[in-house]
Amino acid sequence: MPEAGESKLKKILSIVGASAALLVLAIVVLRATLLAPPDAGDLSRRRTVIDTKTGEIIRDFVIPEDSTMPWTNPKTGEKTLIQGEACYWTKDGKAKLEPTYVLLNEMTGKPGPTICPDCGRTVVAHNPLPPADLLREAKKAAENK
Repeated sequence: MPEAGESKLKKILSIVGASAALLVLAIVVLRATLLAPPDAGDLSRRRTVIDTKTGEIIRDFVIPEDSTMPWTNPKTGEKTLIQGEACYWTKDGKAKLEPTYVLLNEMTGKPGPTICPDCGRTVVAHNPLPPADLLREAKKAAENK
């Protein structure tokens, strides 16, 4: 017949074991939900858009599923949002890390090429980045400030 002390010890050990198991389960669930990296599908639906009426730039706008441009501006309820094109150039021909977002003329029905208001260069759909060496220079300059 087990002694009262042994029974009490078994009870304590089972409580500690159950608590540890619950803690591990909570950590696993937390990591899988809140701390999980965003899924590629969600990331692919985020864009920087420009309101064609106000010129307002909205970063990380979530494209609604099965929708097409222009998208509806949540502030106005109007279909005035178009994807912006990023320009990473400066007036002096150097690269910058924070882009200027530009609304392409072809997207709004305006004739002629789209010119970046910051650098004066032509901006096109899928606007190319400056060369890697210029981007590295821009990064070093930003780190030294």
